[in-house]
Amino acid sequence: MKDIRNSSHPFNIEGATALSLLLVFLTVSSGLAGEISGTIKAEGKAVPKGVKVDIVSAVKTYNGETDAYGSYRLYVAEKGKCSLTVHFAQKAPSIQIFSYPKSTRYDFTIEKKDTVYTLKRK
Repeated sequence: MKDIRNSSHPFNIEGATALSLLLVFLTVSSGLAGEISGTIKAEGKAVPKGVKVDIVSAVKTYNGETDAYGSYRLYVAEKGKCSLTVHFAQKAPSIQIFSYPKSTRYDFTIEKKDTVYTLKRK
């Protein structure tokens, strides 16, 4: 049996430090922002590019906008109940959503009844 106390391979502090930092990074990164993404349609078509989308958590408001395909993507650091608002046709319909540590997809349709706009999840 080999005596490891007298080994010619001394303890490598740089390797141990790098391994420790990697473990800390992996642990911390699992608690980082959760992605919230999806598409928004109105009257059967994707909303135009540049429609503003806000997600309000208990701590902060996150702002984004749609691309040419009506898609949006925001990163929300907090987990839990949030409000998503779409600024469309000088109206701002909102809906309650939830933020999770992992990616969540929410696809919506904007429905108009008289002069009131509402968001419906598809």
